[in-house]
Amino acid sequence: MGIGVAPLRGEEGGTHGDAAGPVSLSVVVPVYNEEAGIGDLVLELERDLVGFGLPLEVIMVDDCSTDESPRILDRLAKDREWLHVHHAERNSGHGPSVIRGLELARGEWIFQIDSDQQFLVSEFTDLWREREAADLVLGYRADRHDPLHRLVLSRAVSLVVSVLARRSLRDPNVPFRLYRRTLWEDLRQFMGPQTLAPSIFITLGAVRRGWRIVEVPVTHLPGTRQVSTLRKWRLLKFSLSGLRELLAYRYSLARAGRAPATVTRATT
Repeated sequence: MGIGVAPLRGEEGGTHGDAAGPVSLSVVVPVYNEEAGIGDLVLELERDLVGFGLPLEVIMVDDCSTDESPRILDRLAKDREWLHVHHAERNSGHGPSVIRGLELARGEWIFQIDSDQQFLVSEFTDLWREREAADLVLGYRADRHDPLHRLVLSRAVSLVVSVLARRSLRDPNVPFRLYRRTLWEDLRQFMGPQTLAPSIFITLGAVRRGWRIVEVPVTHLPGTRQVSTLRKWRLLKFSLSGLRELLAYRYSLARAGRAPATVTRATT
């Protein structure tokens, strides 16, 4: 079945078309220095999502990459109306790039995936088939392929978020997830544009605000990047800053309470 293409609304610093009709699915992809694989990811998205039968848009947010990623994306976008590239004015980090992509997204559903090719785009269908029973579908990494320090950090994150959520969550920070736009619109009031870990915030917020969550196992592949963009000491510093943000966020959620029933029930 052919795809309906909905170009992104006009904005400086990007490669895209003018605003058009409604969008069923927005794919948000933060990008930083991924020249070795970003072209392959675009082709994977084209193969597995374009033609899926939904009016969609793919929003790539380039966080001031210093390699060829921006030029590769701009070149690919010229022949693909569904591909929209936003160029950040300054390097802000992964979290703010995700937030920017979410702000640009217009779809009824949002599919969020990282650009490092550690997931199979084809497994999007595993998340999509759960949408009738969920507002947030998390593709948890059942068998992770990451360095030891990242595995330890991920365990710690899962424990902390599960305690704050008062619910066991396997992979609350997973960058392979599908959620309703209405969920994002409910939670965005608690997050600023510089939020360090919006994926964690969305997961915790969904639980505390009464949205439905489903977790499904997905494949996790070894990373192709030789050096992480966050070295170990910076990762620790980042984690401590993120923890402070998370605790403040949890306090805001506690004060706000659950989302109005009219919001959550409107999605069922």
